[in-house]
Amino acid sequence: MTTKTLTRATIALALTAGVANAGIDLAVNGGFEAGDTSGWQSFPTGNSSFDVSTDAFSGAFSGRLENLASGSAAVIKQANVGIGIVEAGDEINISFWAKGANANGGVNFAEFFSEIDAGGTSSSEILGGAPLNISDTEWRFFSFTTTAGADVSGGVTLQLTATTGANIGSTSLLFVDDVIISVVPAPASAAMLALGGLAAARRRR
Repeated sequence: MTTKTLTRATIALALTAGVANAGIDLAVNGGFEAGDTSGWQSFPTGNSSFDVSTDAFSGAFSGRLENLASGSAAVIKQANVGIGIVEAGDEINISFWAKGANANGGVNFAEFFSEIDAGGTSSSEILGGAPLNISDTEWRFFSFTTTAGADVSGGVTLQLTATTGANIGSTSLLFVDDVIISVVPAPASAAMLALGGLAAARRRR
């Protein structure tokens, strides 16, 4: 049994025992409490920035993504998380707190991808089907439930964007905090993995 399989078996044991009914969080540094942007990948535009801010919903830090280049998208990702843990058809719960400011056509999107190890995706979606309803005066909570695609050999990815319009002066600013990407293994898979984990543990004794 591989280390990754054992990891998923351990998760399944916890889930079947009722210890982690909400699943396991796959996000790395989702609250930016490392004081930096470690765990995140950034794809900037010609005039954008991604760093930490002390304007946080909770704790000491949040992530701050600003795009000042019109007609472009500055992107940050929790990329390829959950390899060997997430399986096809698993329920994925995604949540975060966000606020920001957009001008002249700027918008923000949250997108979810099921990644294939050899490249490409088996599924992709804009969470909520529309831009995020961001406020410039208050933190707002966003929560989505989706399903992992048919091939998640490359894990799953949460992508957040600061997207600007083609208008001159279009800008987008996004603050994000307390990002959670929670996987809930399918009941049958969880039960089978739990049994497999117990059997493996007994063989090692």
